[in-house]
Amino acid sequence: MDGEHLGLWAGEPHEFTATIETGDGFDGELCLVSDDGARTVGCRDRTLPANATTDVAVDIDRWEGEMGTTTLSLALRSNGTTVATSEPQPVEFMRQDGDLDGDGLPNAREIAAGSDPRVRDTDGDGLDDSAEVRTYETSPVNTDTDGDGLSDSAEVKGYDTNPTAGDSDGDGLPDERELAVGTNPTAADTDGDGLEDTLEVNTYETNATSADTDGDGLDDGAEIQRYETNPTEPDTDDDGLDDALEVNTYGTDPTTVDTDGDGLGDGAEVNEYGTDPTVTDSDGDGLVDGVEVNQYGTDPTAADTDDDGLADGAEVDQYGTDPTDADTDGDGIGDRAAVDPYPWGHFPLPVILLGAIATLMSVAGGLLYRSNRGPAISLPRPFQKQDDGESTIAAAADDPAGAETVEGLPVEFLSNEERIHRLLADNDGRMRQVEIVEETGWSKSKVSRVLSGMADDGAVVKVDVGKGNVITLPERVPPGAESPFEQ
Repeated sequence: MDGEHLGLWAGEPHEFTATIETGDGFDGELCLVSDDGARTVGCRDRTLPANATTDVAVDIDRWEGEMGTTTLSLALRSNGTTVATSEPQPVEFMRQDGDLDGDGLPNAREIAAGSDPRVRDTDGDGLDDSAEVRTYETSPVNTDTDGDGLSDSAEVKGYDTNPTAGDSDGDGLPDERELAVGTNPTAADTDGDGLEDTLEVNTYETNATSADTDGDGLDDGAEIQRYETNPTEPDTDDDGLDDALEVNTYGTDPTTVDTDGDGLGDGAEVNEYGTDPTVTDSDGDGLVDGVEVNQYGTDPTAADTDDDGLADGAEVDQYGTDPTDADTDGDGIGDRAAVDPYPWGHFPLPVILLGAIATLMSVAGGLLYRSNRGPAISLPRPFQKQDDGESTIAAAADDPAGAETVEGLPVEFLSNEERIHRLLADNDGRMRQVEIVEETGWSKSKVSRVLSGMADDGAVVKVDVGKGNVITLPERVPPGAESPFEQ
């Protein structure tokens, strides 16, 4: 039982042995006595030789005395006189099916478990020996059966962990460590993010009690196991977009700064340029978004940045024009007109037909309007020679109705010559050539070319006044043609 008490079953036979050293020899008996010799339990005759050391035993069939603690010793007696006595030994006599300490565990079970049948809680851990042996299967002589740093009683009564397993939830993190870091020692994945606590604590350094350590909207488990992002950084690729936005909103790669490889970071495309970070050419103009922004300064969300009728890609790759300037060479002719004098040929047939119908309806409406005012008059071609040698412009000038018909046409339906004629008519029949350049927006060379043709046809007259040409209608040329126009 312990170093001071010897436990013996009362109903069992026992043998007590003593080692005796003799000088002159001995002839007598060896007796087992209790209570300091007051009671003889049993004796055995013994004859011992002189100068010898001999082991001598006394046995009893069963203890007939009271249950509990008594003191036993061995005594040598000769002729009724005690000649030698052993040191007294405290002995606890008990029945196997008894329960000395009243803890509910029979004495025999306590002895088998190594616990003290006289003490309810042998190891003093807060659990009775009976509970440890019968209920929790813990050791009644070890306060921490599984050696996890938590006493058996604390595990049972405080944390509801398994006192016989150092890692109750089997996640690789000992119960004591889980309690220290704040995780649940009975749940392998405390925060339910798909990562076991031990991986979060020892491997990824994530917060095992928070499903989304970096607060980016993606659970730690998903970041590691599915997206291969960093669960401790909200923007893994540092492109200006949080990982969850890349995955759930924009469909971009949260581990790559430039998902579509167009030269613009995903964050810049979304937050700055309004482009699609998953498409290299957001506006479909033939130029990659990064090239538009970084090289040409064009708008990556508009196919035709300068609105000249030519896509940015065509201007750069096909025509060599400036996609940010509608008139690259500044000649007064837009880039589209300069590179394509027949723009209608590029439109689909249904569009052309619709345009033609709209034009006819406009002209018909104008004629109907004129029919309400008087007879409809067909429009002569102003600059074609007539049989009598007079220009159509002259005829139109002589015929007020014809002149009105020319004036009524929209500018886009007029030829270059008709437009200049209208300008002259609107300015009392004469204008400086530089004024015609300003009014038309044409280049100087174009105005000069058109006026030369009209002068050759007799439709206008050029008058040199010293500070530049004055252009007049033939009927408005004054006599002398010099001083009236000088300023």
